[in-house]
Amino acid sequence: MDVPYLADHPWAHWTRDERFFCAVLFGHARSDTGFAPWLIEASELGIDPAGDWDLGYGVCLYRDFLWQRGGSAAAHEPSLPAKRTFDLCLFGKASLIIVEAKVCEPFAADQNVDFARDRDRIHSLPGLKDVGVKIVALATACYFSNASKYGRTGTLDVFDGRVTWEQVAARYDDPVLSQACGMYRCQRGGLIDKSPA
Repeated sequence: MDVPYLADHPWAHWTRDERFFCAVLFGHARSDTGFAPWLIEASELGIDPAGDWDLGYGVCLYRDFLWQRGGSAAAHEPSLPAKRTFDLCLFGKASLIIVEAKVCEPFAADQNVDFARDRDRIHSLPGLKDVGVKIVALATACYFSNASKYGRTGTLDVFDGRVTWEQVAARYDDPVLSQACGMYRCQRGGLIDKSPA
């Protein structure tokens, strides 16, 4: 890269936003027919991976699902948040798998309360009462290890499964996904080498 104000690094070396890394994962997984079975197995969800699965990125489920059916999430406030966005969603015939990702930060307690409510919210949508809803946490192995040792009791209990950025990086040979593996709890100014090229 020859962008002086980025210290001759690509933007991928600067960003800490999980949406960026999820977009890269989406790009790989979208054309991988084995992604859904792999994720189901890797996160130990215990559901049947057979059949077709559709993958969504940045899914505003309540807003867009209800709008397409002629309604609106706003009409359901406060029970349905108008613009709740899930990082990735896998849509199967009988199951919906939500993947929520973190790169540099931990999952927050208030987010976990929302994740717990999402199952009931999704089941309240027309035609989704009997759909199995699973929520998978995507973070680094270091984060999961630290959460087990030092996290508050129940921090990750809301999730039905876990998958690590290391597992994702092993599946898709992409340096951006590999970068996500080492970013948890990174220090301010510590992501790039700022020495002149």
